[in-house]
This record gives sequence, C-alpha cells and structure tokens, in this order.
Amino acid sequence: MKTTVLTISLAAAVLVSGCAAPTADRAAQFGPSSGTLSFKENRENDAGMVEQTAALDALMRDIVRNSTIKHAAVGAAVGCGISVLAASDASGCLRAAAAGGVVGAVSGNLAGKREVAQRMELVSANDLVRSIRKSNDQLDGITTHLPQMLAQQQEDVATLNQLKASGAISEHAYDAQLADIRTSRAEVAEALVLSADQAKLAQNNLAEAADQGQTGLEWHIRAIEQMERETLSARSTISLL
Repeated sequence: MKTTVLTISLAAAVLVSGCAAPTADRAAQFGPSSGTLSFKENRENDAGMVEQTAALDALMRDIVRNSTIKHAAVGAAVGCGISVLAASDASGCLRAAAAGGVVGAVSGNLAGKREVAQRMELVSANDLVRSIRKSNDQLDGITTHLPQMLAQQQEDVATLNQLKASGAISEHAYDAQLADIRTSRAEVAEALVLSADQAKLAQNNLAEAADQGQTGLEWHIRAIEQMERETLSARSTISLL
C-alpha cells in the first residue's frame, strides 16, 4: 500500500513539474529587476527595419533631386536664344542670364527653345540610373525581411496576451511591449508611404523633362513606377495593431 501511494505521489510531482515548466521558462525571460519581459533581440530587429525604410526614403529623395529639371540653366539658354548661342558671345550671355535671370538676355524664339531643350540634358540620366539601382537594392532587402519582422511581432503579441491573461506580467509591462511593436510598425509604414510619394514626384519630374524635349527617359520612368508599386505593396502588408 505504501508503495502504491509513493508511486502516485511521484507521478503527481512529475505532472506538476511538467505543467510548471512553461511558466518557469517564461519567467526566466523577465529581467532580474525590471519585472518586464525581454524581447530585446526582436525589438532590435524592428529597429533595423525602421532604419532600412528610412534609408529607402532618403534614397528616393535623391532620385527626386536627380530628376528635377535644372531650371536656371534651361532658362538662361532659352533666354539667350538659338541665334545668340551660335554667336561668339554665347558664353557671356549664358553667364549673365544665369547670374541675373533672363533679364537683359535676348528673347529666344520657339525654334531656338526647341533646339536648346533637345541639346541640353535637363536631368542627368546617369545619376538617375545610379540612384535607381541603389534604391532597388534597398527595397529588395526590405521586401525580403519585412514579412519576417511582421510574423515575429505577431508571435510576440500572442505571447504577451497569454502572459497577461495568466498574470505572468503586469499591465504596465504588457502595454510597454505592445507600444514598442506598434511604434516600429507605424514608423516603417510611414517611411514606405513617404518613399512612394517621392517615387510619384520623380515620375512627374521626368515627365516634365520629356515634355521639354529630353529623350531616353522611358526606362527611368518605368523603373521608378515599379518601385512605387512595390513600396505601396509592402506598406499594404502592415496592420497597425
């Protein structure tokens, strides 16, 4: 009889210890003095994604700058007119017009305006290609790692909900962790929207350059349009919890 009681007691102890193990494992995640769960590594990964999307926005702003028409140079050339450009004092006229606007420069005729626009590079196609490639590389990294970040955050939120329900963490600790996740998501989403806005602006700039006579910009416009679509697609995967 004593043997039977001892066996039952040992079995019960094993069951209790087995049930307590997950709680002990979760408790081990608490900081020694803060009493809050440590998702440090995951939040560091979130911060990395925030930095990546901010870098994409900066690169897209470079594309906007490189796609902006050099209005001062165009105005000076058109103001001097095609007949003056062919004359010996063309450089002097251009310098004067660029320095003080087109005031005092010879009014260009329509034929001269078209020829100057065709001969001048209103935007630097080579600079644009470099900027587009850098932005594409950055966007590729984001679209690869963003789903992983979102999935990990969803898992963290589920764990936080379980721990809160079981009383393993305080309301304050729960709110702090959830706020960190929400903040990183909002910052990533905002940076992606801003990047898409920059892409749209760059497309408009290049369309204006094409209207004024620069050729060979079709590839650049299509590439930037594709980046806009991919950026908005990435943004659409983010819910703000």
